[in-house]
Amino acid sequence: MTENLPVPPERVKKLIFFGIPMSICNLRCHYCYLSQRPIHYQGVQPEFKYSPEQVARALSFKRLGGQAYINVCADGETLITKDLDLYVKELVKEGHYAEIVTNCTITPLLQKYLSWDKDLVEHLEFKCSFHYLELKKKNMLELFAKNVTGIWEAGGSANVEITPSDELIPYIDEVKEFSLKNFGALPHITIARDDRTKGIEILSKFPKEEYYKIWGQFNSAFFNYKTTIFGKRQEEFCYAGIWSAYINLCTGMAQACYCGRSLGDVFANPDSEFPTFPVGKCQIAHCYNGHAFLTWGNIPHATNFRYADVRNRIKSDGGEWLQPKLKNFWSSQLCESNEELSDSEKFDFMFKNIFGLK
Repeated sequence: MTENLPVPPERVKKLIFFGIPMSICNLRCHYCYLSQRPIHYQGVQPEFKYSPEQVARALSFKRLGGQAYINVCADGETLITKDLDLYVKELVKEGHYAEIVTNCTITPLLQKYLSWDKDLVEHLEFKCSFHYLELKKKNMLELFAKNVTGIWEAGGSANVEITPSDELIPYIDEVKEFSLKNFGALPHITIARDDRTKGIEILSKFPKEEYYKIWGQFNSAFFNYKTTIFGKRQEEFCYAGIWSAYINLCTGMAQACYCGRSLGDVFANPDSEFPTFPVGKCQIAHCYNGHAFLTWGNIPHATNFRYADVRNRIKSDGGEWLQPKLKNFWSSQLCESNEELSDSEKFDFMFKNIFGLK
Protein backbone atom coordinates (compact mmCIF):
# COMPACT_ATOMS: atom_id res chain seq x y z
CA MET A 1 0.00 0.00 0.00
CA THR A 2 1.39 3.38 -1.00
CA GLU A 3 -1.53 5.76 -0.71
CA ASN A 4 -0.52 6.89 2.80
CA LEU A 5 3.10 7.64 1.98
CA PRO A 6 4.02 11.32 2.44
CA VAL A 7 4.31 13.39 -0.71
CA PRO A 8 7.88 14.69 -1.08
CA PRO A 9 8.16 18.48 -1.00
CA GLU A 10 8.40 20.26 -4.34
CA ARG A 11 11.80 21.86 -4.83
CA VAL A 12 13.21 24.09 -7.50
CA LYS A 13 15.72 22.47 -9.86
CA LYS A 14 16.29 25.28 -12.35
CA LEU A 15 15.44 28.93 -12.97
CA ILE A 16 14.31 29.96 -16.43
CA PHE A 17 14.04 33.66 -17.26
CA PHE A 18 12.25 34.39 -20.50
CA GLY A 19 12.91 37.63 -22.31
CA ILE A 20 10.37 38.59 -24.97
CA PRO A 21 11.33 41.33 -27.48
CA MET A 22 7.84 42.82 -27.63
CA SER A 23 7.48 46.49 -26.77
CA ILE A 24 3.73 47.08 -27.17
CA CYS A 25 2.22 48.63 -24.04
CA ASN A 26 -1.05 50.33 -23.12
CA LEU A 27 0.68 52.53 -20.50
CA ARG A 28 3.40 55.19 -20.73
CA CYS A 29 5.03 55.33 -17.29
CA HIS A 30 7.62 58.10 -16.99
CA TYR A 31 10.22 55.84 -15.31
CA CYS A 32 9.83 52.90 -17.71
CA TYR A 33 13.09 51.08 -18.45
CA LEU A 34 11.92 50.63 -22.02
CA SER A 35 11.72 54.38 -22.58
CA GLN A 36 15.39 54.68 -21.58
CA ARG A 37 16.42 52.70 -24.67
CA PRO A 38 17.14 54.22 -28.10
CA ILE A 39 14.44 52.10 -29.78
CA HIS A 40 11.17 51.49 -27.99
CA TYR A 41 7.41 51.16 -28.38
CA GLN A 42 7.72 49.75 -31.89
CA GLY A 43 4.26 48.18 -31.67
CA VAL A 44 5.32 44.98 -33.44
CA GLN A 45 4.38 41.48 -32.32
CA PRO A 46 7.32 39.05 -32.27
CA GLU A 47 7.40 35.84 -34.26
CA PHE A 48 7.98 32.58 -32.44
CA LYS A 49 10.39 30.15 -34.04
CA TYR A 50 9.06 27.18 -32.07
CA SER A 51 5.61 25.96 -31.09
CA PRO A 52 4.39 25.83 -27.47
CA GLU A 53 4.69 22.04 -27.57
CA GLN A 54 8.32 22.19 -28.77
CA VAL A 55 9.24 24.70 -26.07
CA ALA A 56 7.62 22.51 -23.41
CA ARG A 57 9.58 19.48 -24.67
CA ALA A 58 12.78 21.50 -24.54
CA LEU A 59 12.03 22.50 -20.96
CA SER A 60 10.44 19.26 -19.84
CA PHE A 61 10.64 17.98 -16.29
CA LYS A 62 12.83 15.15 -17.58
CA ARG A 63 15.29 17.34 -19.47
CA LEU A 64 15.69 19.87 -16.66
CA GLY A 65 15.83 17.16 -14.03
CA GLY A 66 12.96 18.57 -12.02
CA GLN A 67 10.67 21.54 -11.60
CA ALA A 68 11.56 25.06 -12.68
CA TYR A 69 10.66 28.55 -11.61
CA ILE A 70 9.89 30.34 -14.88
CA ASN A 71 9.78 34.12 -15.10
CA VAL A 72 8.02 35.59 -18.15
CA CYS A 73 8.61 39.24 -19.00
CA ALA A 74 8.29 41.22 -22.23
CA ASP A 75 9.81 44.61 -22.97
CA GLY A 76 6.28 46.01 -23.05
CA GLU A 77 3.12 44.66 -21.39
CA THR A 78 3.75 40.94 -21.21
CA LEU A 79 0.14 39.76 -21.59
CA ILE A 80 -0.17 41.52 -24.94
CA THR A 81 2.29 39.04 -26.45
CA LYS A 82 0.27 37.02 -28.95
CA ASP A 83 -0.34 33.37 -27.93
CA LEU A 84 1.80 33.70 -24.81
CA ASP A 85 -0.87 31.92 -22.77
CA LEU A 86 -0.41 28.81 -24.94
CA TYR A 87 3.30 28.68 -24.11
CA VAL A 88 2.82 29.25 -20.41
CA LYS A 89 0.08 26.63 -20.21
CA GLU A 90 2.26 23.93 -21.77
CA LEU A 91 5.07 24.73 -19.34
CA VAL A 92 2.78 24.72 -16.32
CA LYS A 93 1.40 21.35 -17.45
CA GLU A 94 4.98 20.08 -17.14
CA GLY A 95 4.75 20.86 -13.43
CA HIS A 96 6.72 24.11 -13.50
CA TYR A 97 5.73 27.31 -11.68
CA ALA A 98 5.42 30.51 -13.70
CA GLU A 99 5.64 34.15 -12.69
CA ILE A 100 4.21 36.58 -15.23
CA VAL A 101 5.15 40.26 -15.05
CA THR A 102 2.13 42.39 -15.96
CA ASN A 103 0.51 45.77 -15.38
CA CYS A 104 -2.69 43.80 -14.71
CA THR A 105 -5.02 46.09 -16.63
CA ILE A 106 -6.10 44.02 -19.65
CA THR A 107 -8.85 41.83 -18.22
CA PRO A 108 -9.66 39.62 -21.27
CA LEU A 109 -6.01 38.59 -21.62
CA LEU A 110 -5.67 37.92 -17.89
CA GLN A 111 -8.81 35.78 -17.95
CA LYS A 112 -7.22 33.45 -20.51
CA TYR A 113 -4.95 32.25 -17.71
CA LEU A 114 -7.45 32.35 -14.86
CA SER A 115 -9.92 30.19 -16.80
CA TRP A 116 -7.59 27.17 -16.68
CA ASP A 117 -8.19 24.24 -14.35
CA LYS A 118 -7.43 25.21 -10.76
CA ASP A 119 -4.49 22.81 -10.47
CA LEU A 120 -2.78 24.79 -13.25
CA VAL A 121 -3.77 28.22 -11.91
CA GLU A 122 -2.18 27.23 -8.58
CA HIS A 123 1.14 27.16 -10.43
CA LEU A 124 0.77 30.79 -11.53
CA GLU A 125 1.82 34.02 -9.88
CA PHE A 126 1.34 37.44 -11.41
CA LYS A 127 3.82 40.15 -10.52
CA CYS A 128 1.39 43.04 -10.75
CA SER A 129 3.29 46.25 -11.46
CA PHE A 130 1.37 48.96 -9.63
CA HIS A 131 1.90 52.08 -11.77
CA TYR A 132 -0.12 54.29 -9.46
CA LEU A 133 0.24 57.67 -11.17
CA GLU A 134 -0.34 56.31 -14.66
CA LEU A 135 -3.35 54.30 -13.50
CA LYS A 136 -4.76 57.33 -11.71
CA LYS A 137 -4.30 59.50 -14.79
CA LYS A 138 -6.09 56.95 -16.96
CA ASN A 139 -8.81 56.28 -14.35
CA MET A 140 -7.77 52.61 -14.16
CA LEU A 141 -7.06 52.17 -10.45
CA GLU A 142 -10.26 50.28 -9.71
CA LEU A 143 -9.73 48.06 -12.75
CA PHE A 144 -6.25 47.18 -11.55
CA ALA A 145 -7.49 46.35 -8.06
CA LYS A 146 -10.37 44.26 -9.40
CA ASN A 147 -8.00 42.20 -11.54
CA VAL A 148 -5.57 41.61 -8.65
CA THR A 149 -8.46 40.39 -6.51
CA GLY A 150 -9.66 38.24 -9.40
CA ILE A 151 -6.33 36.41 -9.46
CA TRP A 152 -6.68 35.42 -5.80
CA GLU A 153 -10.32 34.44 -6.28
CA ALA A 154 -9.35 32.13 -9.16
CA GLY A 155 -6.81 30.34 -6.97
CA GLY A 156 -3.69 32.04 -8.32
CA SER A 157 -1.09 34.14 -6.55
CA ALA A 158 -0.51 37.85 -7.00
CA ASN A 159 2.16 40.22 -5.81
CA VAL A 160 1.68 43.99 -5.98
CA GLU A 161 4.87 45.95 -6.56
CA ILE A 162 5.57 49.65 -7.03
CA THR A 163 8.52 51.26 -8.77
CA PRO A 164 9.22 54.18 -6.40
CA SER A 165 9.71 57.34 -8.42
CA ASP A 166 10.35 60.79 -6.99
CA GLU A 167 7.11 62.00 -8.58
CA LEU A 168 5.11 59.51 -6.51
CA ILE A 169 6.32 60.80 -3.11
CA PRO A 170 3.48 63.37 -2.62
CA TYR A 171 0.97 60.55 -3.14
CA ILE A 172 2.40 58.04 -0.65
CA ASP A 173 -0.49 58.37 1.81
CA GLU A 174 -2.97 57.84 -1.04
CA VAL A 175 -1.10 54.74 -2.17
CA LYS A 176 -1.12 53.30 1.34
CA GLU A 177 -4.83 53.90 1.84
CA PHE A 178 -5.76 52.43 -1.54
CA SER A 179 -3.54 49.39 -1.05
CA LEU A 180 -4.74 48.51 2.43
CA LYS A 181 -8.33 48.78 1.23
CA ASN A 182 -7.91 46.71 -1.95
CA PHE A 183 -4.96 44.37 -1.35
CA GLY A 184 -5.16 43.90 2.42
CA ALA A 185 -1.54 45.07 2.74
CA LEU A 186 0.88 47.71 1.53
CA PRO A 187 2.53 47.10 -1.85
CA HIS A 188 6.05 45.83 -2.14
CA ILE A 189 8.63 48.38 -3.23
CA THR A 190 11.42 47.78 -5.73
CA ILE A 191 14.35 50.10 -6.45
CA ALA A 192 14.10 52.24 -9.58
CA ARG A 193 17.29 51.90 -11.59
CA ASP A 194 18.86 53.99 -14.31
CA ASP A 195 20.00 51.56 -17.00
CA ARG A 196 21.77 54.40 -18.83
CA THR A 197 24.48 54.56 -16.16
CA LYS A 198 27.53 52.30 -16.13
CA GLY A 199 27.02 51.40 -12.50
CA ILE A 200 23.23 50.90 -12.91
CA GLU A 201 22.51 53.60 -10.33
CA ILE A 202 19.31 54.42 -8.46
CA LEU A 203 16.94 56.51 -10.59
CA SER A 204 16.29 59.36 -8.16
CA LYS A 205 17.45 62.87 -7.30
CA PHE A 206 17.73 61.87 -3.65
CA PRO A 207 20.88 60.53 -1.99
CA LYS A 208 20.74 56.79 -1.38
CA GLU A 209 20.23 57.08 2.38
CA GLU A 210 17.31 59.49 2.01
CA TYR A 211 15.79 57.42 -0.80
CA TYR A 212 15.92 54.33 1.41
CA LYS A 213 14.34 56.23 4.31
CA ILE A 214 11.47 57.56 2.19
CA TRP A 215 10.49 54.19 0.76
CA GLY A 216 11.41 52.13 3.80
CA GLN A 217 8.19 53.25 5.46
CA PHE A 218 6.34 50.59 3.42
CA ASN A 219 8.12 47.90 5.44
CA SER A 220 8.54 45.83 2.30
CA ALA A 221 10.74 42.76 2.71
CA PHE A 222 11.36 43.01 -1.03
CA PHE A 223 12.71 46.56 -0.73
CA ASN A 224 14.57 45.89 2.51
CA TYR A 225 16.43 42.97 0.95
CA LYS A 226 17.26 44.87 -2.24
CA THR A 227 18.82 47.69 -0.23
CA THR A 228 21.37 45.20 1.13
CA ILE A 229 22.56 44.15 -2.34
CA PHE A 230 21.90 47.12 -4.64
CA GLY A 231 25.22 48.57 -5.79
CA LYS A 232 27.19 45.72 -4.23
CA ARG A 233 29.24 43.63 -6.65
CA GLN A 234 28.84 39.91 -6.07
CA GLU A 235 32.25 38.27 -5.68
CA GLU A 236 31.26 34.67 -4.91
CA PHE A 237 30.94 31.94 -7.55
CA CYS A 238 27.60 32.23 -9.35
CA TYR A 239 25.89 29.12 -10.75
CA ALA A 240 23.84 31.07 -13.31
CA GLY A 241 24.32 29.21 -16.55
CA ILE A 242 24.11 25.85 -14.79
CA TRP A 243 21.24 26.31 -12.36
CA SER A 244 19.54 29.03 -14.42
CA ALA A 245 19.31 30.35 -17.96
CA TYR A 246 18.16 33.53 -19.64
CA ILE A 247 16.29 32.61 -22.84
CA ASN A 248 14.76 34.53 -25.71
CA LEU A 249 11.37 32.82 -25.88
CA CYS A 250 10.97 33.78 -29.54
CA THR A 251 14.22 32.28 -30.82
CA GLY A 252 15.39 29.80 -28.18
CA MET A 253 18.78 31.52 -27.95
CA ALA A 254 20.02 31.44 -24.37
CA GLN A 255 22.66 33.03 -22.22
CA ALA A 256 23.98 32.05 -18.83
CA CYS A 257 22.47 35.26 -17.42
CA TYR A 258 22.43 38.94 -18.38
CA CYS A 259 26.17 38.38 -18.69
CA GLY A 260 28.01 35.13 -19.38
CA ARG A 261 28.47 33.18 -22.56
CA SER A 262 25.85 31.99 -25.02
CA LEU A 263 24.32 28.56 -24.44
CA GLY A 264 23.03 28.43 -28.01
CA ASP A 265 19.53 27.52 -29.15
CA VAL A 266 18.14 25.46 -26.28
CA PHE A 267 14.83 24.68 -28.04
CA ALA A 268 16.23 23.14 -31.26
CA ASN A 269 17.15 19.70 -29.91
CA PRO A 270 14.88 18.95 -26.95
CA ASP A 271 16.11 15.36 -26.61
CA SER A 272 19.72 16.43 -26.08
CA GLU A 273 21.24 17.37 -22.73
CA PHE A 274 20.39 20.92 -21.69
CA PRO A 275 23.51 23.05 -22.35
CA THR A 276 25.21 24.68 -19.37
CA PHE A 277 28.18 26.89 -18.58
CA PRO A 278 28.37 28.97 -15.39
CA VAL A 279 28.91 32.70 -15.06
CA GLY A 280 31.32 32.09 -12.20
CA LYS A 281 32.54 35.62 -11.44
CA CYS A 282 29.85 38.12 -12.45
CA GLN A 283 30.98 41.03 -14.64
CA ILE A 284 27.92 43.23 -14.06
CA ALA A 285 28.23 46.18 -11.66
CA HIS A 286 25.79 44.56 -9.24
CA CYS A 287 23.08 41.91 -9.23
CA TYR A 288 20.20 44.34 -9.63
CA ASN A 289 17.72 41.46 -9.88
CA GLY A 290 19.32 39.64 -6.99
CA HIS A 291 15.94 39.59 -5.26
CA ALA A 292 15.37 36.58 -7.53
CA PHE A 293 18.82 35.23 -8.44
CA LEU A 294 20.15 35.32 -4.89
CA THR A 295 17.05 34.32 -2.93
CA TRP A 296 16.61 31.32 -5.23
CA GLY A 297 20.26 30.55 -4.50
CA ASN A 298 22.28 31.03 -7.69
CA ILE A 299 25.05 31.95 -5.26
CA PRO A 300 24.57 29.26 -2.60
CA HIS A 301 24.06 30.39 0.98
CA ALA A 302 24.33 34.08 0.04
CA THR A 303 21.17 34.85 1.99
CA ASN A 304 18.68 33.28 4.38
CA PHE A 305 15.84 34.96 2.49
CA ARG A 306 13.75 32.76 0.21
CA TYR A 307 11.90 34.05 -2.84
CA ALA A 308 8.59 33.54 -1.08
CA ASP A 309 9.79 35.85 1.70
CA VAL A 310 10.29 38.82 -0.62
CA ARG A 311 7.12 38.31 -2.65
CA ASN A 312 4.51 37.41 -0.03
CA ARG A 313 2.44 39.67 2.21
CA ILE A 314 0.03 38.84 5.02
CA LYS A 315 -3.35 40.47 4.46
CA SER A 316 -5.30 42.25 7.18
CA ASP A 317 -7.80 39.35 7.18
CA GLY A 318 -5.02 36.81 7.77
CA GLY A 319 -4.86 35.61 4.17
CA GLU A 320 -1.69 35.70 2.07
CA TRP A 321 -0.75 36.99 -1.35
CA LEU A 322 0.86 33.67 -2.26
CA GLN A 323 -1.22 30.50 -2.35
CA PRO A 324 0.09 27.66 -0.11
CA LYS A 325 1.30 25.32 -2.87
CA LEU A 326 3.21 28.01 -4.73
CA LYS A 327 4.53 29.51 -1.49
CA ASN A 328 5.94 26.13 -0.51
CA PHE A 329 7.75 25.76 -3.84
CA TRP A 330 9.02 29.33 -3.71
CA SER A 331 10.51 28.60 -0.28
CA SER A 332 12.97 26.08 -1.76
CA GLN A 333 16.47 26.88 -3.00
CA LEU A 334 18.60 25.53 -5.81
CA CYS A 335 21.28 24.04 -3.59
CA GLU A 336 18.66 21.70 -2.12
CA SER A 337 18.26 19.87 -5.43
CA ASN A 338 21.59 20.52 -7.19
CA GLU A 339 25.15 19.54 -6.36
CA GLU A 340 27.72 22.27 -5.84
CA LEU A 341 30.99 22.21 -7.74
CA SER A 342 34.33 21.50 -6.13
CA ASP A 343 36.89 24.30 -5.82
CA SER A 344 38.92 22.79 -8.66
CA GLU A 345 35.85 22.61 -10.91
CA LYS A 346 35.03 26.25 -10.17
CA PHE A 347 38.62 27.27 -10.98
CA ASP A 348 38.48 25.35 -14.25
CA PHE A 349 35.29 27.10 -15.36
CA MET A 350 36.60 30.53 -14.37
CA PHE A 351 39.84 29.87 -16.30
CA LYS A 352 37.82 28.91 -19.39
CA ASN A 353 35.69 32.03 -19.03
CA ILE A 354 38.72 34.31 -18.83
CA PHE A 355 40.30 32.87 -21.97
CA GLY A 356 37.09 32.06 -23.87
CA LEU A 357 37.71 28.32 -23.82
CA LYS A 358 35.05 25.64 -24.12
